[in-house]
Amino acid sequence: MAPDRSGHISTFRYQPGLERDVGAASPEEIRARASPPGVGVLVPDQKTQKSTSTRTAQTERTYVLDTSVLLSDPKAIFRFAEHPVVLPVVVISELESKRNDPEIGYFARQALRNLDELRVLHERLDFPIAVGDAGGSLRVELNHSNMSVLPSGLQLQDNDSRILAVALNLSNDGLDVTVVSKDLPLRVKAASIGLAAEEYRAELAVDSGWTGLDDITLSAADMSKLYENERMETTLVEKMPINTGLVIHSDRGSALGRVTGKHSFQLVRGDRDVFGLHGRSAEQRVAIDMLLDPEVGIISLGGRAGTGKSALALCAGLEAVLEKQQHRKIMVFRPLYAVGGQELGFLPGDASEKMNPWAQAVFDTLGSLVSQNVLDEVVERGILEVLPLTHIRGRSLHDAFVIVDEAQSLERNVLLTVLSRIGSNSRVVLTHDVAQRDNLRVGRHDGVASVIETLKGHPLFGHITLTRSERSAIAALVTEMLESNELA
Repeated sequence: MAPDRSGHISTFRYQPGLERDVGAASPEEIRARASPPGVGVLVPDQKTQKSTSTRTAQTERTYVLDTSVLLSDPKAIFRFAEHPVVLPVVVISELESKRNDPEIGYFARQALRNLDELRVLHERLDFPIAVGDAGGSLRVELNHSNMSVLPSGLQLQDNDSRILAVALNLSNDGLDVTVVSKDLPLRVKAASIGLAAEEYRAELAVDSGWTGLDDITLSAADMSKLYENERMETTLVEKMPINTGLVIHSDRGSALGRVTGKHSFQLVRGDRDVFGLHGRSAEQRVAIDMLLDPEVGIISLGGRAGTGKSALALCAGLEAVLEKQQHRKIMVFRPLYAVGGQELGFLPGDASEKMNPWAQAVFDTLGSLVSQNVLDEVVERGILEVLPLTHIRGRSLHDAFVIVDEAQSLERNVLLTVLSRIGSNSRVVLTHDVAQRDNLRVGRHDGVASVIETLKGHPLFGHITLTRSERSAIAALVTEMLESNELA
């Protein structure tokens, strides 16, 4: 049978509501695969609802997912409440091609396993099957693939175009279609042909505005006790996450502190340094206090360019390895976003030579902080390693001071994978600036922001956002201009 204009190759034609009758599972089977109560469900944004004279009022939307959604959350297919979910068959092919990827292969395999469990349960996936406990459905779309509905500029025979063709053909059939993607360019393309497009939001963090620093006011008598004992019990900090930095005000002057328990905090001394580097701002001094505390295993240093994130992290590593000998080496992991569009495998030389463009930024920072003798010792003894994140899969990082640089470009699942590699007697520092994201699949409120909100309040975790620029006045001015003009 010849395909019709929508690309059909069978006599089956999707009809809204059919998913309620075809391949239905028992309530127990559905519940077993449902997302837990309270898990973020993508709630439709009413402003993106489409209404045309040819479309009747509908109570449900059809969500077409791309590969990036399943790579960020392999259980995404269960999180769309009562709405039908459609996976273009090319998404399955893309998951297959990425299953051995060193960074995201695990999530591709998990997504495929989830689909295979549904296949075993329902025997086929090309018809709508029941998922979740709210009446939603899922199907793998084999039809509706005719690209002639797309403008000529989008008939590129690539996977994005195939996904858009499925979505537009379904929309032309009268369904209320929304394309869901973590990929910003795909959302722009979808909107350019009149389709509603949304970012996958189930894993986004609520922007609480938490910077890791707060204020309290003490009486003069209490301030005297704090200076004498260097710690205090008070209900003023009971609602603050552990390891929150404090700016303490009183009639006797001001001081800095750090929350250490539900009703306790300790004094942060301003004269502490890390490998000779002193804090110049309240945020930097609190950061140094956390970096010198071996009980804080995961430290997040945020802030715009030039605020000293990498400098503090590297000096803390040198202090721990060279001075205190708490760890054997410093390991810096960086996301590999290509220089001039060249991927790592296409650059000349062996693995270490390929890493030179990314490693040089680390050594530039280190060279501005320590003497040449120290730098030579670090190189000769192999104390400092700069590695691509692709090398972390399958490893356990024992007895190391680990720095994950440019963490704002990492997807949430990749970042959690990195943290899961931290072994015994190891600590990790995340440095990030959400205004400088190179990965278009990561927004301001997912990735590292989501991880911070998840870990906030745990005794092993501390976060501080640095605000004071330590670079030249020119660099500070340009950074401020770039941030003020950012649209994201």
